[in-house]
Amino acid sequence: MKRALAALCAMILAGSAGIALAAGFTPEPTRTTRIENFLIGRNQARFGEFEFAGGLTLNSTNRAFGGLSGIDFRPDGQSFVAISDTGYWFRGTLVREGGRLVGIADAEWAPMLNSKGKPLGVKRNADAEGLRLTTIDGREAAYVSFEQTNDLRLYRANPDLSLAKPESVKLPRSATGLVKNSGLEMVALAPADGPLAGSPVLVSERSLDKKGNHRAWIVRGPLAGAFSVKRRDDFDVTDGAFLPNGDLLLLERRVIMPFGVGMRMRRIPGDTIRPGALVDGPIAMEADMLNQIDNMEGLAVTTDEAGRTRITLVSDDNLSVLQRTLILEFIWQGPGSGAGAAVN
Repeated sequence: MKRALAALCAMILAGSAGIALAAGFTPEPTRTTRIENFLIGRNQARFGEFEFAGGLTLNSTNRAFGGLSGIDFRPDGQSFVAISDTGYWFRGTLVREGGRLVGIADAEWAPMLNSKGKPLGVKRNADAEGLRLTTIDGREAAYVSFEQTNDLRLYRANPDLSLAKPESVKLPRSATGLVKNSGLEMVALAPADGPLAGSPVLVSERSLDKKGNHRAWIVRGPLAGAFSVKRRDDFDVTDGAFLPNGDLLLLERRVIMPFGVGMRMRRIPGDTIRPGALVDGPIAMEADMLNQIDNMEGLAVTTDEAGRTRITLVSDDNLSVLQRTLILEFIWQGPGSGAGAAVN
C-alpha cells in the first residue's frame, strides 16, 4: 500500500517538476475541520494511557501540500514546525480552546534546501521522516532524518529553517546496510540530564537485525552505539520522542489490506536504552479504522500551560485523495494509567 501511494505521489510531483521553487516561507492557506471524537460515533475521552484533546483535518489547494511525516514544537508549546517527506517545511501555530485543539494560525510552507542552497528535488533526496527541534548557540536548529539516503542532517536557522543549509551528522560506524525506504525513520533527542546526555536517538522503520528486531542507535555521547527495539505484531516504527520521565514513546503503524491501517504508541523505559540492549515496553494505546486515524507518522511531546504532557500526532496522506492529513492531540496520564489498553 505504501509503495503504491508513494508511486502516486511521485506522479503528482512529476507533473509539477517544471515549477521553479523559491527558498523561504510563504503563506499556506489551510482549511481545517475539527475532530471532536477520536472513537468514531462515540463520545469517549480515555484511550489507554491518554485522554483525547481534539484533532483537525487539514486541506489546501496547494498541490504539493501533504506528506507530513514529522512534527515538533518551539518552547511555547504552540508554535510548531513539521516536515513533508517530499522535502518541505510546514510551520504555524496551533490554536487551542479549553485545552482542546481547534485550529491553525499563521501557516507557512517552504522547500527544504540541500548543502548548495537548492531545493532537495527528487523523492530519493527529499524523503525527510523524523524531526526534532533544538537550540544551538542561541539559534533554532533542527535534526532531520532521511529515510532513503539513510542519513541525519542538522539545519541551523539562517535566519530561519527555510534558508538553512544542512550539515551531515556523523553516525555510529554500525549504522550501515539499512534497507532502502525502510531505514532511518525516527529521531528523538534524549534528556540532556540523563545517561544519554542529550544525544539524538535513531530507530529504523523496518531495517531489522538478525533476530528480526528494529535496528537503533545512540548517535553520540558516553553511551554511543547500536541497540535494538523489539519488533512486535508486524508494526513499523514511524516516530518517537522522550517523555518528561525519561521514557521513549514510540509511534508505530501497521498496514493490513484491505482493512486499512492500525496505529499504536509503545512506551520504552528510558533506563533500558544502552548499547547492545534489546528494549521493549508496554503498549500505551492502540487504534484502528474505527478511530480517527490515517497513516500516522509524526509525534511530538510538549508540556502545556497547565503543566500536562501533551502528545501531538500528524499523518502522512501520501498526497493521495484517498487519505487525510490529520493532527491529533492527547494528554498523557502517566505510566500505569491504562497501559496495554486498546481504545475500543
